Amino acid sequence: MISKKAIKFTAALIAVLTVISFVGCGSDPKGGSGKTTGGGTETASSGPDVSDERPEVFSQDEYLLYQNVFYADYGKEQDGKEVEKEGIFTVLYDAYKNRQRFYVWGYYDQTRCCDWQWEFVPKDGEELPPVGSLVTVKGTFKSSGDALDGYWITDPEVKVKTEYSGDTAERDMLSMSGTLERVQIINIMNRQDAFEGNDFSAYGRVASMSSIEDPYYNGSWQIDIIWDGELPAIGTSVELHGTVKEGKLLVESIKEM
Repeated sequence: MISKKAIKFTAALIAVLTVISFVGCGSDPKGGSGKTTGGGTETASSGPDVSDERPEVFSQDEYLLYQNVFYADYGKEQDGKEVEKEGIFTVLYDAYKNRQRFYVWGYYDQTRCCDWQWEFVPKDGEELPPVGSLVTVKGTFKSSGDALDGYWITDPEVKVKTEYSGDTAERDMLSMSGTLERVQIINIMNRQDAFEGNDFSAYGRVASMSSIEDPYYNGSWQIDIIWDGELPAIGTSVELHGTVKEGKLLVESIKEM
């Protein structure tokens, strides 16, 4: 059984920056080039914008704060303070703890190599937007042994700025940062029963004729795929859709990104 430490995503980020070889920093496996994508957006006077394109958020300040909180012991100074975060909303299933985990996240810059993510705990009964939506989360930053990485935002007010209306999946890893996708992939591989038959979306690089790997870093993660068609060349960034089968990705469609 993998320990909690093995799946903590902040430790993974430091590991990949210091131990494994970095590749493809200038590539863009998820596409897009701005803070929010504008195509397909509709504006309604009574609610948020709606778009079938995935918005993106870039913030160097947020990334540096994230690093200081988790690696420079700055979290203690933030504990109990009111915070407000703007980013992409996503949901990760933690099969080790049998719970959904909710995040607001973004990128350091447009290389999309580094990312930041803040876990939050929705209020009971709160209606949340589709994953992939652009949101603001305002609440109290608190330490907790139940948080995946030791801190989360409690009693949050979640406001939707752009509601994502495009394709999604039960395990929508296209809505996740690279760090969060890594955590979800590890769960899928090591807690197979919890994900059996789930439909998924994912992104990564072709690692071999039967596997994909982390979109940016060598040695971070690699998962087997089941696919009868032709694959792009090794190293190509791809987007995949399908269902989870026995800890592998049974691919129904794949395309270059």
